[in-house]
Amino acid sequence: MNTICHIEFESTDLGRSQAFYEALFGWTFRQFTDEMVVFGQGDKHIGGLQKVASPRTGGSPSIWFDVEDLDAMVEKAMSIGGTLIQPKSEVPHVGWSAQVGDADGNTVGMVQFSER
Repeated sequence: MNTICHIEFESTDLGRSQAFYEALFGWTFRQFTDEMVVFGQGDKHIGGLQKVASPRTGGSPSIWFDVEDLDAMVEKAMSIGGTLIQPKSEVPHVGWSAQVGDADGNTVGMVQFSER
């Protein structure tokens, strides 16, 4: 209860978005409808990519992912076409965070916790 069960991103190009997230997080994808692919880790469902004519900037959710090495992930995102939205900054009593954007301007937040 009270946990995220689906994350949905708007995309003008499902193939391009799928390639970005597959390269960044290693997600697997499957077709759900003609206008949506869903993704996850193995059999675990995480969310979907919804085809739209024009994404609503700020309309897709703000999503935060737990990562092992924040610097490496930001660098990886940039190398596969991402943009830097918020550089690495300290989150007191938590660790470090940064935000990157995908090709459609969707924000991807990442957190590296100081303690696991």
